[in-house]
Amino acid sequence: MPEPRAVAVGAVAGVVALTGMAGWALLGVTLLGLGAATAPAAVALAVGGSAGITQDLVSGSVSVLPLGVSLVGALLFATVLTSWPRVAGAVGVFVAGLFALPFLPAGQLDVRFWPTLFGGIGWLVVVVGVRVAIWWFPRVRRVVAVLMGAAGFSVVVGVVASAWGGARMLGTMVLAAPNLLCVALTRGFGVPWQVHGTELPLPTIETGAVGPLALPEWPLAMLAAVVVVLVAVAAGWHTPWVAAVCFAAMAAFGGAALDIGAGLFRIELGVSGDVLVAAAAGLAAGTLACLLVAAGRSWHRRRT
Repeated sequence: MPEPRAVAVGAVAGVVALTGMAGWALLGVTLLGLGAATAPAAVALAVGGSAGITQDLVSGSVSVLPLGVSLVGALLFATVLTSWPRVAGAVGVFVAGLFALPFLPAGQLDVRFWPTLFGGIGWLVVVVGVRVAIWWFPRVRRVVAVLMGAAGFSVVVGVVASAWGGARMLGTMVLAAPNLLCVALTRGFGVPWQVHGTELPLPTIETGAVGPLALPEWPLAMLAAVVVVLVAVAAGWHTPWVAAVCFAAMAAFGGAALDIGAGLFRIELGVSGDVLVAAAAGLAAGTLACLLVAAGRSWHRRRT
């Protein structure tokens, strides 16, 4: 393929990724009743950006990574990136989109320019880095497939559960089902999660009976064990550090925070996990899963 054509294909990938993220975000915020104008803010947050809240005398900031939107963009972005010219075209278009995001109407959430630009560039570095690693290392491809499969499963479960929970719950699952999966998997291995501001309502968060903070730990432990064993099958002896990194990332990016102020009064709401405990839990679980898979393979070889 001639290089200019490859760059053009990459540019199309960037447009498709931005459009897909915007569409997914629009679906989620509309179901939540936040209004279509908040979709740009959701996209900005999904790439690690920042959004502020301004309404009458109240101001504040939102800190959350709606992983449903993030993963849709990453999948669309990375699918056609099979050469460096394509990467260049896709990155160029995506960065241009980041420049435009803060100037789009965002309802009562204003998209902040510099945090969104730098956050989006960081998001691009991670996505492109993972894509390049997939080119070079087949095991990375298998691990990513396991994690993306788990994320897709969480969305399906959330959508099915939303048949009883209504539109607001469906909107939450569209935007944040992978976030809930992060909480579920880390809680399954005993990682503590702190909820801030529980005495105040969070009207836009609807998870019904499938909320991972409301479920007992034993089904979450079973789910986490299955995922880690699958990662061990994919990653082999690299599993301990892979699991440590993955679980630490889940604790770091799966939570949310909302800071609201009116005059001298400030209120903090949200949920956060312990990153260090998550890394240690991932390391221990990964080591055990690695040994278990190795023992299973050894037994299978002896039997055959």
